[in-house]
Amino acid sequence: MSYPSLFAPLDLGFTTLKNRVLMGSMHTGLEEYPDGAERLAAFYAERARHGVALIVSGGIAPDLTGVGMEGGAMLNDASQIPHHRTITEA
Repeated sequence: MSYPSLFAPLDLGFTTLKNRVLMGSMHTGLEEYPDGAERLAAFYAERARHGVALIVSGGIAPDLTGVGMEGGAMLNDASQIPHHRTITEA
């Protein structure tokens, strides 16, 4: 089978992806470690380095009721932004 469009850029209107390769959301369990942000940053950076154009991260809870497990990722306060920025800037 041939997929000629798979590696062609995709214009989404607000941004253009370099190809149509997407990594779907998955729970890695890495955020539960004390150095979880660094581990996740390395995990996602490696996939981007090898050509994934769009990465959908695992779930991030908006408050305590949304946290799936102890140590799960949450973003409900500005003080947590640097933690998440470590991942998005990888």
